Amino acid sequence: MPLVKLGIAVPIPMRADRYYCLPVLWRLFRKKGEPGYQTRPQSAAPLARKLAQANPERTFWLVGDSAYVNAAVLRDRPANLLVIGPLHWKAALYERPAPRQPKQRGASRKKGDRLPNPKAMIEDTTTYPAELLTIDFPKGARELRVQVIRDVLWYKGSKTDPVMVVLVRDPLGQWRDEALVSTDTTVSAGFVILGYCRRWSVELAIFDSNQFLGLHDPRVRSVERAHPMSWFVGSLTILWYCVKGHEGSHVERERPWYEDRVMPTFTDMLGALRLQMWEFKVYRESGEELPSPECIRKLLHKLSAVA
Repeated sequence: MPLVKLGIAVPIPMRADRYYCLPVLWRLFRKKGEPGYQTRPQSAAPLARKLAQANPERTFWLVGDSAYVNAAVLRDRPANLLVIGPLHWKAALYERPAPRQPKQRGASRKKGDRLPNPKAMIEDTTTYPAELLTIDFPKGARELRVQVIRDVLWYKGSKTDPVMVVLVRDPLGQWRDEALVSTDTTVSAGFVILGYCRRWSVELAIFDSNQFLGLHDPRVRSVERAHPMSWFVGSLTILWYCVKGHEGSHVERERPWYEDRVMPTFTDMLGALRLQMWEFKVYRESGEELPSPECIRKLLHKLSAVA
């Protein structure tokens, strides 16, 4: 079932090497031809605006792939909702228009002279100087060649609101070139690059929901409710683990081939949640004594019922 979702990418103390996406809002995506059809960006934009408007004291950075960084999302945003995302290599960019002159006739210009597209800019290091920056990614530092072009207009996407363009090239040639856009023209290139990298946490959240929470193959009557519930449970599991779950028991797995695995993973968190729930179910009535046969019987029935 197609859904559009919005999550918050957050770091957690136990995993400094990555971010976790916590889905918080979602809505049904109606396919073309169905009543109420909207494109995915048109469906996603109200979710982002709702989150920003509900928390006016906070600043939110919306990060998405190329399908979501367009006019539907960029225009009519609350002041506390900013955007980082990829920019098409052939995007039409313009200088800002010159100030209106005294006694000038006609309407003021909305955009200035046309600029080269990002594909041409990244090759022209004379007009658009490049510098080598060391970016501290969660899994290690990396030196990248970066070009920053501030206060330009991407008229098709954000009309007369200026944007910042960041062009990235790996001197070693191991990573592909990237063209990124930010609606805040004052931030650093490193902030934009690291901010965009948080988008990968969305893919991991979808994978975890599919593999471990029944999103891909829900075994319930109402599929429409199963999908949002799996995302809600995923967010709840991570938050519980950060607040309290990391202090309790963890599942012991005999997997010697995973010695270099970075922990905790989402499955570690989910396993700890199940284990601690079962421990409470078994031991809460018996205290320090051995569980009663009735407790053991109930536990065995619960384990046997797991599909």
